[in-house]
Amino acid sequence: MRVLLVEPPVSPFDVPTTILAMPPPYHLEILAGALIKHHDVQIVDLRLGSDISSELVDFRPHMVGCSCVAANSHLAKQVLKQVKNYNREIFTILGGHHPSLMPEDCDDDCIDAVVIGEGEQTLAELAAISERNDNLSGIKGIAYRDKDGNFKINPRRELMDLNTLPMPARNLTHKYRKNGQYYRASWRPIDCIISSRGCPFKCKFCGLWKINQGKYRCRHPELIANELETITDTYISFIDDNTLDNTKYAYQLAEIIKQRQIFKKFELYGRTDTIVRHPELVEKWCDVGMELLLVGLESCDNDAIKKMNKHTTTEMNKKAIEICRANGVELAAYLIVDPDFDRDDFKRLAEYVSRNNLTHPVFTILSPFPGTDFYNEVKHKLITQSFKLYDFFHTVLPTRLPLDEFYEEFLNLYRNAYQTKDFIKAVFQRKAVLTPRLIVKNYKFRKRMQALRSHHDIV
Repeated sequence: MRVLLVEPPVSPFDVPTTILAMPPPYHLEILAGALIKHHDVQIVDLRLGSDISSELVDFRPHMVGCSCVAANSHLAKQVLKQVKNYNREIFTILGGHHPSLMPEDCDDDCIDAVVIGEGEQTLAELAAISERNDNLSGIKGIAYRDKDGNFKINPRRELMDLNTLPMPARNLTHKYRKNGQYYRASWRPIDCIISSRGCPFKCKFCGLWKINQGKYRCRHPELIANELETITDTYISFIDDNTLDNTKYAYQLAEIIKQRQIFKKFELYGRTDTIVRHPELVEKWCDVGMELLLVGLESCDNDAIKKMNKHTTTEMNKKAIEICRANGVELAAYLIVDPDFDRDDFKRLAEYVSRNNLTHPVFTILSPFPGTDFYNEVKHKLITQSFKLYDFFHTVLPTRLPLDEFYEEFLNLYRNAYQTKDFIKAVFQRKAVLTPRLIVKNYKFRKRMQALRSHHDIV
């Protein structure tokens, strides 16, 4: 069977993608790795200008799978509509974050099956069933339409043993990789790896713990090292939900990387409580190449953190910042902007960033993603029924400030945190390099941020 896996195009409302980051479609490479022994598989990345029509003509797939989040789910559906218009007999599948949390939104005649949760085993079963033109009722972890047109959701699939994950088929994205089109900021080219899935915490704005059924699982550290040794790129992003939570495991992984003499530059995810309780873990990872640690500080206010069910504090966050700084690791500090912010709230957050000398803050707007507990709590308040703006950079909830002022204050957070004079100083201190590409990216980012308000009139 010929299987085409598709990364949908970038949404016109998307702010950071193609400017600040463009990671490889690692999730599709893993899925391809699960299929490639028994099927002819291709990957097409529509974010990079590929054309689905020509792929359909050239490859003539029997099955097409697409992955999406809420904000680009409409684009993924458009892709599958094109597939069905080309040939109704092609079996179409939609999976990813959004379909897993809200499969009922994928009840569409262009979609033959919806994958809910992990897709490696499910996709292999769907390929086998599709080849036989058999009934889908016995496949766990999917939703589909039966012969009578009823939308059915099958029982959930058990979580897989991550040690059985296939090696990702990176060769299928070579045509994009060879031109260095995958990157994160100045890290170019970049590759991805996964050491764990899930998170034991249940932050109310997060849906990943739901997808992973509240479980946290790790791959054997030897398997991670084996995969790292196959990667030629220097920059590696661990795309886990929480890389450091199992501290014993994280220490073992760092030790194996050191023993194997794997020289890479790493980006990891972690929590501030882990950092504070295990500062030696930060030191250990810095020793083997960790340069960037992504951490959700979330807020400068303890009450706000408590409402998020985060189980951290501002004091804990402060200590984590100090530990990272002492070890020379850059902290990508994620901070949430509540739509209920007034001007004083914006001012306090800006002052907090300045006071703690956060050089890499990432401001995101509190978003109730469909299928999360938070969404169910506030869905009666939503100012839009479209999922196109569920992307951390738009508000879908009413704002205390007039919408124009809210977005202006949001943009000002970035303006204040990334001032031109600070960058020029870093260039002179040889901590940053001024390039034409960087100047263009900065200009494009600000232009997109200025357009946020106008998107509400379009959708």
